Amino acid sequence: MGMSIREYDEPVEMIGHFAGGRVQPCRFRWNGRVYHVVRVSSSWESREGAHPLYHYVVRTTGEDVYEIHFDTSDLSWTLDCHYSEG
Repeated sequence: MGMSIREYDEPVEMIGHFAGGRVQPCRFRWNGRVYHVVRVSSSWESREGAHPLYHYVVRTTGEDVYEIHFDTSDLSWTLDCHYSEG
């Protein structure tokens, strides 16, 4: 059994904590379900034109791992992909 990756590029609603010029994802709603972020495994910044994108790999309570990003041009969050065992 290996790791499976599904790519989405779908909008999500995020509740995050903003402090010190950074945002910490707390929980998000996707497909009508709420996912609680237990841990941010990694984060990095990229650019699309003049606007930075903030990327996060987060682990939720169900041990699932999601990659999401925050787009500063329109203040939107997007689910990029979901990693799962199996």
